[in-house]
Order: sequence, then structure tokens, then C-alpha cells
Amino acid sequence: MPRTEPAADPLTPVLQVAVTAPGRRWSRARAAWPPRRLVAVAVIAPALMVLLTAVSGDSVSPPGWTALAGLVALTAAATAATYLPRPGSGARLDVGCTPCASVAAITVPIAAVVLTASPHDVPSALLALGVAVFGLRQRLTDPSACPA
Repeated sequence: MPRTEPAADPLTPVLQVAVTAPGRRWSRARAAWPPRRLVAVAVIAPALMVLLTAVSGDSVSPPGWTALAGLVALTAAATAATYLPRPGSGARLDVGCTPCASVAAITVPIAAVVLTASPHDVPSALLALGVAVFGLRQRLTDPSACPA
């Protein structure tokens, strides 16, 4: 005879985890990205985009390259924002471990150099985006070694 209690159903815990997991992820993401980091991204990304397009030389840029440059600027700004101190931690920067902090930090200028080395070249812009995404991923993935 099958059990009728809700806890006896072997699928109940799985369904509960599936229903509550996105809410937990969202709350963890909100805790990792306090308003000061979001403001930093909102300030740094447009400034970096202006710098990247100014260095490119031409006043008219291809739309594909401009979109990729915008993604590079947004990703690099998000990487830089992860170094801001968390609320309540004082003025100490949130650098994490030394290897992760140095690798992720150096990807921001490397992505900018790769993007501006050959302006309006879409493959170079894709490479710059890959470098910027690697730096952001480095800061966000391994929280035990590199908290973001």
C-alpha cells in the first residue's frame, strides 16, 4: 500500500529544492552585489566605453564592434566593482586571495589593450570579451578561494 504522507513521497524533497533554489540564488546574488557595486558598474562602464571608442580613432564605428566593445566595458566594470568593500567591512578592499585577485584585476587592462590594439576588428573584440569574461568569472566562481 502506498504511503499518503507528504514526506513519504520520494519526489517531495526534490520538488521543494527545485522550487526554493532560484530564490536562494537570487538572495545570494543580491548579497554579493550590494548597491555600491551596482553604482560602480553604472559609472565605470560608460566611462570605459567612451575611452575605448575614443582610442579606436574613427568617429564612426561598425555596430557589431561597438556592441562588443560595450560588452567588454560592462564586463570589465563588473570585474572592477567586485573589488569594492562590502557593506560593514570598512574601507578595506575586497581582494580575496592574491593569485585570483591579480589575475582578475589584470584582465581589465589586458581586455582594453586587446580591444584598442586593432580598432574595429571584430575577432579582436571577441578576444577582448573573452579576456574580460575570464576575469569576471575568476572573481565570481570559487568563493572559498576568491570571494567576490
